[in-house]
Amino acid sequence: MSSPSRSSALLLALIVSTALAVPITPVSGSYAGDKPLSTVAHDACYGTVVFTLGDSTYSGLIEHNDTYTVNFDSAIVAGKEVKLARLYVYWVWSQKENVGVYPTLEFRAHQEVLNAAVTYTDTKGFVGRYDYFSGVTVYECTQTRASTNRDGDPFAVTVLNADPAGSTFSLQGIGLLTVSECPEKDQNCSYIEYWINEGCDMIYADYGITPEMATSTSYFNGEIAVNNVEKATLITVVPSGGYVSGGERAYNTLYFNEESGWLKELPFLKQLLKLLFGFGGGVWNDVYIADNTVQIGVDQRDVTEYLKAANNFATVQDQHDYMMVTNAILVVEQSVER
Repeated sequence: MSSPSRSSALLLALIVSTALAVPITPVSGSYAGDKPLSTVAHDACYGTVVFTLGDSTYSGLIEHNDTYTVNFDSAIVAGKEVKLARLYVYWVWSQKENVGVYPTLEFRAHQEVLNAAVTYTDTKGFVGRYDYFSGVTVYECTQTRASTNRDGDPFAVTVLNADPAGSTFSLQGIGLLTVSECPEKDQNCSYIEYWINEGCDMIYADYGITPEMATSTSYFNGEIAVNNVEKATLITVVPSGGYVSGGERAYNTLYFNEESGWLKELPFLKQLLKLLFGFGGGVWNDVYIADNTVQIGVDQRDVTEYLKAANNFATVQDQHDYMMVTNAILVVEQSVER
């Protein structure tokens, strides 16, 4: 095996967790939106925010000693200093003898075993068939170092099922989120303020749960000088979102700062109110697309025209699709002289 490039080595050096214990959110909940994502980072810098699934694909059943590997392009941090980076392992169907259990993951980056920072979980919340555990395990980075300007070999991470007792699970993929600072000489780099929300909120408008109940809202608290805003980008990640076995159409809706749900039924009135009073947010239908190969819905869109001066929020609603809401990231580019 060839030795990793300096860019790959940078990512490896960053993926060093200091957590001695792994906090796990209790597996109690329902198909309703009852576990809103929480903000784990809110800061500002001259830089960029990137979320990628690398070459993730659905794993199928992972038994004891089976492994799963995802490769990421190390060029995403080339020439920049990584301020923050987090890896997200999205797992489903974790069970032993048809009973839901926590998975036993061994996570490696270039053969180094890493410790998890936190695990978020949810379940459908009632006794029945296939009430298995689902969630996301997060590996955080605690160091920042300058990378090189040269692109290198892909950065690979591997998950192994380390439970000798025989529990199994499946992986929908692994996500890498990086916040990188630009060199001072880079005058074209934008000044950004960012919010990173994460968790696990399983929503499904079925079994007595209405779409209004199967709704998960993420809040990006704080004030923004909207007159200085050049662009605002919202990134949302929803494993299983947009994927329906059998080829049926998936139904879901994304809202941004949409406070009055009834306006979605009156688009012309909504647009008039926005033009006159700046009232109303954005609404987009069926934004999450997934298939048998990639079962994670990722949406990245410009929400500049809907940005508020304080306390922005994003809402994901299920309409008989089924999904887990796990990530919501808001990045606001501002015109600030360097």
